[in-house]
Amino acid sequence: MVKHFFSKIENFFQYLLQNLQVMFVLFFAALLFAIPFSGEAGILEQMENELVELADQVRPAVVSLSPYVAKGAIGQGLPRRGRPANAGAGVVYNAEKGLIVTNSHVVRNVNKIKVTFKDGREIIGEVLGTDEDTDLAVIHVSSDKPLTEVKFGDSSKVRVGQLVVAVGNPYGLNDTTTFGIISGLKRENVNLSRYEDFLQTDASINPGNSGGPLLNIKGEVIGINTAIINYAQSIGFSIPSNMVKHVVEQLVAHGEVHRGWLGVGIDPVTEEVAKRVNAQEGEGVIINSIFEGDPADRAGLKIGDIILKIGGSHIDSPSKMIRVIGAITPGQTINLDILRDGKPRMVPVKLESRKRNTSQLTTLPPLSPSGLGFSVEDPAKGTNLPAGALVSSVNPESPAGLKGLLSGDLITAVNGEVVENQPDFDRLLGKIDKGSAIFLLVWRNDKKFHLGLVREN
Repeated sequence: MVKHFFSKIENFFQYLLQNLQVMFVLFFAALLFAIPFSGEAGILEQMENELVELADQVRPAVVSLSPYVAKGAIGQGLPRRGRPANAGAGVVYNAEKGLIVTNSHVVRNVNKIKVTFKDGREIIGEVLGTDEDTDLAVIHVSSDKPLTEVKFGDSSKVRVGQLVVAVGNPYGLNDTTTFGIISGLKRENVNLSRYEDFLQTDASINPGNSGGPLLNIKGEVIGINTAIINYAQSIGFSIPSNMVKHVVEQLVAHGEVHRGWLGVGIDPVTEEVAKRVNAQEGEGVIINSIFEGDPADRAGLKIGDIILKIGGSHIDSPSKMIRVIGAITPGQTINLDILRDGKPRMVPVKLESRKRNTSQLTTLPPLSPSGLGFSVEDPAKGTNLPAGALVSSVNPESPAGLKGLLSGDLITAVNGEVVENQPDFDRLLGKIDKGSAIFLLVWRNDKKFHLGLVREN
């Protein structure tokens, strides 16, 4: 009966959000004064009892995590002030196998971590695997006593206005439980991780909640709390449970996550781009670079192609495309719906595993006069490099740096015209107007790829 009541509250509140844009606090204030009590307990007390029951049910599955320091290690026994580095929370994912899920930043740079349970037990756990791209990690513990686990729900069914409970250990205050609603779905471009599809909540989340669960009123985990916006109140983010389950399965099986790789650089379809290529603003992404020999190159994709769909999924932003490609198993062939020269076509592409770039970017140099964020020079004599302009420094925060240009790359063409040396590069660059596209042909490690930029000044 009470869960049915909760469901009615959720549906009513979601209707209010969609039509009146009222705030959560105002709703419950109205509820407090408008709903009559029934019997001795009353409906609010029934609601309170249900929340207490939910908290009692899930709290034993939530653990506190802190760095493990071996006995005799330097600094052992020294007093600690405040919250230890890397401290956070986790939740038991599989009690039988002793698996705990948390954030990767909670266990960063450690192989073992101290796991403290609600009853005070402490077990040293082993980090099975981490995935920095989603900020998730899996810990394994061996326990003589049975563990309590919480069911992971289906995050695709989560709706704005849904009531949620967050459990964690903010500022070392173990077993802290807060209450709120889902404030938003599919939040991206938050710059917290590579694959972003966050649930946003106003349930109080603070440092130390990282890795703890976000639960619905059924007591199911619908997200793993990962971060807050420091300069704002009541804005917290959780990784959806469906993404968590996918990542955990791969970390347990392989120790890492295998993701599809297309081998392109992409930009959003802005108003300017849409007018230039006869497309619709905000629909699809435009290819600005293609890596030679990678799946996109082998499939015949070209710079300037607009990717509209991948395997039937609509693409409306670079973040969406990254998530869709990353969720596809390497080795699969998928169909890409693209727009080329204003005409639609379908291109099948066989994806590979994502390639890790281990090259290091240079330290922050000044911008070059071109405003592209990098400087060039003539290759040194005797290097056996082909003709071109050698990239001598790159600003990693510039568009060129963010798209992967590295010091030591050789630019052999600009917008299809051959570059013989640095003066040649400067001459060709001078012919390009401000705001116009620049396509560079770059030579690296005996391979060539295209890189698209826009001249800003």
